Amino acid sequence: MRDDLTEQLSPAQIIERDEMSRAFNEVFALSSGKRVLFWMLEQCAIYRDAYTGESASTNYALGQQSAGRMLIAKLDEIDPQLYPTLLIAMKDIRDADKAAAQSLAEKMEPEDDDEAF
Repeated sequence: MRDDLTEQLSPAQIIERDEMSRAFNEVFALSSGKRVLFWMLEQCAIYRDAYTGESASTNYALGQQSAGRMLIAKLDEIDPQLYPTLLIAMKDIRDADKAAAQSLAEKMEPEDDDEAF
């Protein structure tokens, strides 16, 4: 956290900031929490181009991206390592998901029964 800003906060704001920081850290400590945070960022169109060719839908996408940038800024405010750590963790989570999907697909394949013919 940025201690230089603490002087300007009221006691209620300090408590709110500290509780929000604690809550984010608790969510971030779980693999499922990282998955949900990343999903939220994906829903905010952070990883897509906002330009659609039509002003209303471009403005809508920009609004979504603004919400995503606020979430990234909150992560950065709490700990500048949270967002980069999230990206790395999501790669590991997705790799594990792919391996689990492959394993499930192999189990679901019908077994060859050469003796039936």
